[in-house]
Amino acid sequence: MSEDRPQYAATKTPPDPIPTNAEIAERLRAVAHEMRSLGGMMDYVGGMGDLAVRGRLLFYMTLPLMDWAHEIEGEAK
Repeated sequence: MSEDRPQYAATKTPPDPIPTNAEIAERLRAVAHEMRSLGGMMDYVGGMGDLAVRGRLLFYMTLPLMDWAHEIEGEAK
């Protein structure tokens, strides 16, 4: 890295308050729901084109999110 670039200190701080596992799982599910909804719209509008393919991919990318949410809730028990 060049020395003429500005150097930034790591300033990542944890959120306040720290979210619980249940809250994280809930947010993952909310993101997955939005992704599924948008993916379905893209698939419908896209017909047989690239937009439809991307919509289906977006829809199927939600599966790991749902699994992660389930696993995170299981860790809290």
